[in-house]
Amino acid sequence: MEEIPLPVGCITCYFVRHGERIDHIDETWIQKAPVPYDPPLTAEGLLQAQRTGALISDLESTLEPAEYLVLTSPFLRCLQTAQGIQQGYMQNRAGNWKIAIEPGLSEVMNENYFDHPLPDTLISWRERDLDGCANMQADREYKRIKETLPEYPENFQSMMARFVATLDMATARQLGLLAAQNAVQPERPAKRRVLIMVTHGAGISSLLWATTKQPGAYDVPYCCLTRAQLVSRLSSQPLAPFGSTRIPAFKWNVDYRAYSQHTANL
Repeated sequence: MEEIPLPVGCITCYFVRHGERIDHIDETWIQKAPVPYDPPLTAEGLLQAQRTGALISDLESTLEPAEYLVLTSPFLRCLQTAQGIQQGYMQNRAGNWKIAIEPGLSEVMNENYFDHPLPDTLISWRERDLDGCANMQADREYKRIKETLPEYPENFQSMMARFVATLDMATARQLGLLAAQNAVQPERPAKRRVLIMVTHGAGISSLLWATTKQPGAYDVPYCCLTRAQLVSRLSSQPLAPFGSTRIPAFKWNVDYRAYSQHTANL
């Protein structure tokens, strides 16, 4: 199938792993935690997130104005990272940010990570937490790409297909919104779209695969940042059903790949 070129710079994605988590620093935390499978960030983890937001601000400073949508895994450490990113960004510049919970970005539901399925109440807890996100508006019109947490147990092939589908479907939605806005007001081109996806280490590796076709080629430390700019759609065929393929539908230009120098001196 012939590639379909897309407007240069219309969509930029940033993929960010969450910051440092408390249970990897304090071994006693899990013994007293009310929700032991959902650890928060450490103070350093929040600083890592803020540094990442400042980096995004620097990277965006030479580009056209944009509308920002943060999609975060429903795990607490990811939502807290999203908040820190926005705080770091706002230290240098203003911006109109929205945020939504996307279960398609969840941690891999593998037996090596969890010894039992996790409840979908994790999603509703995070939805309630959105109201406390200062300077970010909860996007209540956002429809989740995946309504529930991933099935348990989840193998790594299924996880990769989940992340490919989440990226493809989120991208297709943004293209649809751009097209609709341009159809209504052709004399005023719609602002470019920026998607910031906050997820987990295995998720970052999967998103790197989806955008570079180089699986396992990169270390993915806390708050590492990847920037991918949309180039084209690889065919005119409809998107595959969710989770049915690990073959991405879009082509990306990726210039920052699991970059972590911005947090090196913390």
